[in-house]
Amino acid sequence: MDDQVTPPARDQVPVTGPVRTGTPSAPSADALPPTTGHAARPAIASLGEPTILVFDGPAQHGTSTETGTEPGPDQPAIPLPDLRRFVAYRLVSTVNLTGGIWILFLLDRGLSLAQVGLAEAAFHLAPVLLELPSGSLADTFGRKWSLAISSLLSALSLFLMLAVQDIWLALPAMFLAGASMTFASGAQDAFLYDAMAAGGTSDRFTSTVGRLLSASYIVLGLSTWAGASLAGLDFAVPFLLAAGFGLVGTVLALTLREPTRDLPAHRHIGRTIVEAVAIARCHPRTGSLILFAAVYWTAIALVELYAQAILSDLGLSISAVGLVIGGSYGLVAAGAWLAGRATARGTFRTWMVGLSLMATLAALALGSEAVAFALSVYVVFQFSTGITEPMLANRVNERIPSAQRATVLSIQGFLYSVTMIWAFPLIGFLAERGGWPLAYGTIAAALLIALGWWVVIDRRHDLAVS
Repeated sequence: MDDQVTPPARDQVPVTGPVRTGTPSAPSADALPPTTGHAARPAIASLGEPTILVFDGPAQHGTSTETGTEPGPDQPAIPLPDLRRFVAYRLVSTVNLTGGIWILFLLDRGLSLAQVGLAEAAFHLAPVLLELPSGSLADTFGRKWSLAISSLLSALSLFLMLAVQDIWLALPAMFLAGASMTFASGAQDAFLYDAMAAGGTSDRFTSTVGRLLSASYIVLGLSTWAGASLAGLDFAVPFLLAAGFGLVGTVLALTLREPTRDLPAHRHIGRTIVEAVAIARCHPRTGSLILFAAVYWTAIALVELYAQAILSDLGLSISAVGLVIGGSYGLVAAGAWLAGRATARGTFRTWMVGLSLMATLAALALGSEAVAFALSVYVVFQFSTGITEPMLANRVNERIPSAQRATVLSIQGFLYSVTMIWAFPLIGFLAERGGWPLAYGTIAAALLIALGWWVVIDRRHDLAVS
């Protein structure tokens, strides 16, 4: 099988907002045409009950996604579906006024760095418990309900965070924040991919999700900077405003209309989870990629989150830390915007190796505590993560069936949180005991080991099918 990354459609129409949608003449999301089903060759894989369909390659909805195809002369381009309601939801839910200051806020409230690590562990305990059930709920009962719950939980967690005076309130506040992420993690991409698949435009997913993420990261960067600036006056202001955005997001999610898609043959959350896990297990190439992606995003999260503390230790003010972190999201946005065109050249494996090595270098640069070196590498690193996200999202989405899509996507979030729940406090402990060079050197080593393992598995698959 050709391992080429899907190139973008050349006639992709740029639009504003966090989701890059189509033209004014595109069909409404309220009246999407029914899906044509999966055109990929299915192989029956029985792991006891239930029997499920496992796909050898991309789950195609009227398009070729592995090597990328554009409409031929007798096949006019289909406009992207109208996703304005989804755009509005993503725009509001992306606002993150506390993203660059929450660690500093907890330190200001008297928590130690190790206690902050425990609070982050509580955040990731929620996905460990809820990631798969929430993904199954989205597949079974509808993605908009999962997105509405996500926004509501976000608002509740922010209100509770304002009351934090010790670790015991920080733990439930962070748990609710993690639950919020859980209910959105699989449902958002699943909603978008199935809407595009129902309209026959899933071959444009890499470009579309890249531009969606690009706009989202611009909003994220501006709101992160604004939140840090407001925190210089009063920490309560950004938290209250962010809670308000969470309530608005709840209302917007409830107005969404689900695209027509394949539904599970039952309304049983537990069976949907079993089916999703079986899909990942019976397609080793996809399963190994999901596992590697979980390790990769864990390393990225550790590098980014503890950068707040490193930059503060290096003498930057709270507003300056917010400016650096918020400004770096502009580079993530640029990488995401260009992801479709950039990854059209070179194989998926080559890109993943290069992008992972860039993350490793960023960890070592921040761990060196050399300000100029750390900042210069950090900005390039953020640009590279922007390329990675839509590329990985496309590769996983194209290989899984619609009926279990949100649940399969939630497996990655589950594995990510299982890792973060112990890795985040461990890195905080290593930083306190041995300094940032030891902590960030550990992150770099772990990512290199995971990368080597995934490359071996991926190449072995190529040899098996050649």
